[in-house]
Amino acid sequence: MLDERISEAVEHIKTSEFVRVVSHYDADGISAAAVLLSALSREGKKIHLSTEKQLKPAVIERLKLEDPDVFVFSDLGSGQMELLNELAETTGKKIIVLDHHIPSSVEPHKNIIHINPCLEGRDEDDMSGSGVSYMLARALNSRNKDLSYLAVVGAIGDIQDSNWVMKGSNKLMLDDAVVDGILEKKKGLRLFGRMNRPLHKALEYSTDPYIPGVTGEESAAVQFLSNLNIDLKREDGSWRTLDDLTDEEMKKLASAIICERIRENEASPEEIFGDVYTLKLNGYRIDAREMATTLNACGRMGHASIGILYSLGIKFAFNRIEGILNGYRKLITKYINWRRENEDKIIKTNRAHYILADDQIHENFIGTITSIYEKSFINDEKVVMGFAVTEDGEVKVSARVPSQLVERGINLKNLFKRIPKEYGYGGGHAAAGGAFIKKGVEKEIINICESYLKEVLGDSNGKQD
Repeated sequence: MLDERISEAVEHIKTSEFVRVVSHYDADGISAAAVLLSALSREGKKIHLSTEKQLKPAVIERLKLEDPDVFVFSDLGSGQMELLNELAETTGKKIIVLDHHIPSSVEPHKNIIHINPCLEGRDEDDMSGSGVSYMLARALNSRNKDLSYLAVVGAIGDIQDSNWVMKGSNKLMLDDAVVDGILEKKKGLRLFGRMNRPLHKALEYSTDPYIPGVTGEESAAVQFLSNLNIDLKREDGSWRTLDDLTDEEMKKLASAIICERIRENEASPEEIFGDVYTLKLNGYRIDAREMATTLNACGRMGHASIGILYSLGIKFAFNRIEGILNGYRKLITKYINWRRENEDKIIKTNRAHYILADDQIHENFIGTITSIYEKSFINDEKVVMGFAVTEDGEVKVSARVPSQLVERGINLKNLFKRIPKEYGYGGGHAAAGGAFIKKGVEKEIINICESYLKEVLGDSNGKQD
């Protein structure tokens, strides 16, 4: 059935001159947009592309005024079928939805071609939105196999590489990228920022794996490397990265990390390795995880278009990326400092921490801050949920779950399904999810979360701090 829908979508695209693409603004959505932009350009199509935080009635009203031959929605749309039905009915246009999120119960309009692996009973983490877009692109023209790396980047951005390993359909797309030669896969230390982050900072910020006595302490990270006789700087005085280490230095570092984890009785101390991916793109060497983070930064800073061009290896975009990342880091630092200085804005229970940011953290960043808080500021097994007021007067909710709780059965997708329609709507994956709710029902959402966590985890984690 999925193949039939893809074939039908391909036929409509081939007979269209003007394609209107709407994609999500996160790393997966930007990757999906890049896939479609490249594939449609190769077919000589006229393209109008934009990204959105979410599909709202106001977005649909704007789209009704446009006159493309076909609309394509990527990494969004399955959960907003009622709005898309309205667009299809009003305009009479064909609409192609390329998504992986849980579909709504609303039946699609006859003009809508709904392509979503969930419709075949697959889990939404089996494939990313960019992966679904890649499937369409490859069916459109076999030469588009060289866009497979974007499906990998999108899946990483959507946290679908559990324990740094690709599974399911994502692995098939990874294999395409490896065979095509645009991506190199190998085993390496699970330290983020292996190409761009100074080595001692990579150790300081490492939470998975956690390095006892080093994680969270810059001076300890520096001393740790010094004790191993691993130089921190290159000959030109710039900071060395993990990618600069020799094979001998890498073995020495890995052994030392394992020893520290054994000494402190960390669970599975030797599990510090995972698959790392190097992209070879128009003469650039880029770590796939770093690209995913960069695309997220571009989307949240309002520069999704730069992110799309960057992901396609366009030199102009590479010249803009550092400035965007610097601005992104400054905002992250500002919001982290706000959190540290406003402990009274955090409700803590034995099951979760709830960050009530109001308008002090921008809606585009509440998910990022929630992730950082979960990974870096609490060492126990707790869900972290953040609340931030949006520009439209709603409240954006973002939640993250540590892997240990996912293994115990916590699934944010199931949690956010419990939000009553009169409060808002939400969705997500096992370890990451979000919602948009009306202002004033934050306590009700917290109660729903606590009830769900108690149901899954039992009473052992139930006392108020």
